[in-house]
Amino acid sequence: MPKLLLIDTFNFLHRAYHALPPSFRDANGEPTNALYGVTSMLINMLTQVKPDYLVAALDGEKPTFRVEDFTAYKAHRKPMEDSLASQIPKTLDMLSAFGVKQVLVDGYEADDIIATLALGFSGKVDVIIASNDRDLWQLAGKNVMLMVPDNKGKLEWIGKDEVFARLGFPPDKIADYKGLRGDPSDNIPGVYGIGEKTAVKLIEQFGSVEDVYRNIEKVTPESLKEKLLENYEQALMSKKLATLIMDVPAGVTLSDVKYPGYDKEKVLAELSKYNFKSLMKRLGLLPDEDKKSSSQPPDENQLGLF
Repeated sequence: MPKLLLIDTFNFLHRAYHALPPSFRDANGEPTNALYGVTSMLINMLTQVKPDYLVAALDGEKPTFRVEDFTAYKAHRKPMEDSLASQIPKTLDMLSAFGVKQVLVDGYEADDIIATLALGFSGKVDVIIASNDRDLWQLAGKNVMLMVPDNKGKLEWIGKDEVFARLGFPPDKIADYKGLRGDPSDNIPGVYGIGEKTAVKLIEQFGSVEDVYRNIEKVTPESLKEKLLENYEQALMSKKLATLIMDVPAGVTLSDVKYPGYDKEKVLAELSKYNFKSLMKRLGLLPDEDKKSSSQPPDENQLGLF
């Protein structure tokens, strides 16, 4: 089947920014480490996946329903550093130069866009999601796989079987698990006092958060039953926060995201702005006069992450 590659753009921006040293800078002294890392990752993806369709999903600018429903959602995270924020427009320009369709819908996270497109197109194409965000494991299933680069540059593939092997329950129960256990990385509370093992046991026994409460009299010991009853609304809210939205009004058809390849002149022009000679060389775009003097940027061995 044809392949649709969905890129979790900001996931890779953050990874690149924290993995590569601040010594990556352009001629004006502006930081380019995140830009370089994402571009390197994109080149790797195009080479290894050879997608027929391609999307870079972005977070919307307006608050999502998750923040409106629960103001503490992700509130513990530090504001984005200026040295990273300044690279976002440059990264979007680079994606455009490579001909990558960018999809952003205000009020929704990139994860929701990825979920909507994966669900909508998985019957027509094999969907590959590029991200190390475990929230997206909810989507693993028929014709949907997650591609996760490890720290040695190899690709790890996560499907529904791998999710079950690691978590002890199928992908469609991840939101239920977080409804009970919570998720500290997103500040989702869950049920106070319930840990990983108890959450998995409840899912195995009852199946979902709702079914736990429908069968609350069967829950033992009594102390666990009390914790669940005291946190009923919080458990349901936590599950809602963790559940990916699969009907985002993205207004995108499969033909809209067909990827015919990139224009070499546009890519060369964009790479030249930042003197990314090593990336030009990888693409066979390095001008003849620069081939002898080209060298890898410092610490490029760290790019195994991408």
